[in-house]
Amino acid sequence: NLVLTAGFTVISSVNYPGGEALQSLHNLENGESNVTVHLDVAACQTGVSRFLELNRNWKYDKTENLSAKELLDRHSHLLLSAESLESYKMRLIKDNFDVIGESTGASLLRKYWPLRFPRFLAAGQKILILRKKKVS
Repeated sequence: NLVLTAGFTVISSVNYPGGEALQSLHNLENGESNVTVHLDVAACQTGVSRFLELNRNWKYDKTENLSAKELLDRHSHLLLSAESLESYKMRLIKDNFDVIGESTGASLLRKYWPLRFPRFLAAGQKILILRKKKVS
């Protein structure tokens, strides 16, 4: 019973790439105080919650349907699904933000899982952590 519990705990912990990405952002930008983070729908659906909004000096924004220009003007950091970044309308984001991290969720487990069962449906979900480029 203990082995099964431990195994399912590991599986569950990697099934939330959005939450993992937000925790990584906190670790990467720990000393920063002027941070405004946009959390897209994919990040919110895969583990981001109010309980992970750890820094009271940061602003967390979950507004949907923002244009690339609005994202650029309003936010210093973005958590976006890798799929959404590939669209043509996100070229402005690609030009003005650097990818500083990513969370692959269950795809890492799927890569090393020796069995065909269970299948990890969210294995293709990747959340990117982006930081606005410094203007020099």
